[in-house]
Amino acid sequence: MAKDHANWLVGVLPQHAEVTNLERLGPNLVRVDRKSAPPAIIGVISADQVRTADCEALLNGTPRPDLILNIPKAATWQGEVIDRLEAQGVAWGKMYDLYRALNMEDDVSSYRNPSLSFIERLFQQHRNVGYLERVSDQVYRLHRVTGGPVVVALTDAYEVTADTVRTAYGALAPFDILLKNTPYGRVSSQGWATAAELGIEICDQSSIFTRLRNDGEADHQSDR
Repeated sequence: MAKDHANWLVGVLPQHAEVTNLERLGPNLVRVDRKSAPPAIIGVISADQVRTADCEALLNGTPRPDLILNIPKAATWQGEVIDRLEAQGVAWGKMYDLYRALNMEDDVSSYRNPSLSFIERLFQQHRNVGYLERVSDQVYRLHRVTGGPVVVALTDAYEVTADTVRTAYGALAPFDILLKNTPYGRVSSQGWATAAELGIEICDQSSIFTRLRNDGEADHQSDR
């Protein structure tokens, strides 16, 4: 028997300040009424790697969700499903994304993760980036005007340590660059050394601009 994720969501959402009422519409679908904004239909799934197949039943059902929530905090969303959802006007994300979306005055379906929106805009505005390809919500392949494609993985770690680098590499490799996706904190000396050992680079939001202009050393892992 499939798990009833709707019951779980109905149990945790009443604590949200904007939520006035919750109605379970099915085992994976919940209607959320809000104080000062339109109601939202939330689809709920649970997958370690979200693929298009995980969302098909919700997208083809009635009513269609405004946002699809994936429960596992450490899960990744594959690029193909992100592109599909955004093309159909359906928001997506994890629990913190849902909490942010419910605070919006607008329709929940218009929500986009602000951190990812920022980094995608940064990539897209670079003169040497022809277009970006989402491998997942944590990995991008950047196709450059001059030079080969570069694969960039994201980390939100405050301090990029050796363990941070190895964990990202184990979960997201192959990639060429680990991008520290926050202006705060630092990269430790062990983090730099581990990156060199693994044959990858570390950049922050400033140095990534220079790196994308240059060919650098061989983009040896860009054929992912």
